[in-house]
Amino acid sequence: MKYFSVFVLSFVFCLHGYAQQQKPITVNISTPTVQCDMCKRKIEDHLKYEEGVTKVMVYPKQKKTTVTYLTDRTNLETIKTAIANAGYDAEEVKAAKDAYDKLPSCCKKPGGK
Repeated sequence: MKYFSVFVLSFVFCLHGYAQQQKPITVNISTPTVQCDMCKRKIEDHLKYEEGVTKVMVYPKQKKTTVTYLTDRTNLETIKTAIANAGYDAEEVKAAKDAYDKLPSCCKKPGGK
């Protein structure tokens, strides 16, 4: 019986630790180069394939992107880089030039990059 109790307690602690690792967090990222609903769709579509991202909402009028993600699978810098790789600025991470150049004209900054 003693060994069974130790096993059960070990199992419970493992489950508790696993549940804590899986807790998602939500962050707001400034995306100042988002111009329109096409930008919104492009970022949301791009991030839905990013490992660990569970939810993405882009708000073009507010120039922000809200991302919910699992901290044991990704991090904020990786998410910002993914947004930049889609062609948009994400706070201090500037858009990748090749991705930005491929954006439709409505998605580019007024006056160019």
